[in-house]
Amino acid sequence: MLDAQLLARLERLRFKPRRIHTGTLRGERLSKQKGISIEFADFRPYAIGDDTRHLDWKILARLDRPIVKTYRDETELPVYLLLDTSISMQFGNPTKWQLATQLAAALGYIALCGGDALFTVALPQSDVKTVPLRGKGMFANLLRWLKGLSPEGRGLAEGMQKFAHSDLPKGLAILLTDGLDENFPSALHQVVYRGHEILLLQILSDAELEPSIEGDLRLVDCETEDAVEITATLTIMREYQRRLTEFCQQLSDVCRRSGGWYLRLTSEASLQDVVFRHLRRMGIIGLP
Repeated sequence: MLDAQLLARLERLRFKPRRIHTGTLRGERLSKQKGISIEFADFRPYAIGDDTRHLDWKILARLDRPIVKTYRDETELPVYLLLDTSISMQFGNPTKWQLATQLAAALGYIALCGGDALFTVALPQSDVKTVPLRGKGMFANLLRWLKGLSPEGRGLAEGMQKFAHSDLPKGLAILLTDGLDENFPSALHQVVYRGHEILLLQILSDAELEPSIEGDLRLVDCETEDAVEITATLTIMREYQRRLTEFCQQLSDVCRRSGGWYLRLTSEASLQDVVFRHLRRMGIIGLP
């Protein structure tokens, strides 16, 4: 899925969330919790049971008061890789699914190399796994998970809501989806409300962005199998474009107002262009 040269470039990158998130194990990132790492945080009065190695002897000698130094603890960043496996992801040439799985592999590899805790979530098919992947050696497990998936699901928004209400630590939630569910903006709000930082990569095909259809047509929803008959006039197509733009802007607003990131892509986008140009320019990934 990713060649050795690309993996070598990805290995040097790290996620750069705007907020500090607390994982479950010690890691490479500073948290708000006080601990015993090398990063100084503050002073406080000595209390019985404190490690005397952290006494500030200069303050003790000058003020005759025992004061200890506190340090910022190091923790891992929880990264949630949420991959849309809805039937609509099969659409496009190349398909939206192809780019989504490539991005999932690349971004997952960055998380594993960075010492982050990677949670893999297939929406809407599977339960949220509470045991994350850790370390570069788990990349083969990530690839096996991806190869075992196929875009056959239904109910993207319901899967998002389930994730939002799962009992997991707050972290960086990466969504790879076309977002084509009328309840998706509401579900996205719920994920934000739970305290997760959002990176939404919305993938749409050229045929969805610029449909070249005309005449009397019967359109069938690939997920619900609901059908609607239309006459594809210029006025109708302009209204479609207006509504699609409005819908995408709504998703962008949810992300950006919460301090997250939004990027709309076409299924023809280059993986390397997305990662090394767009995401680095946005500041969500970069060198350590």
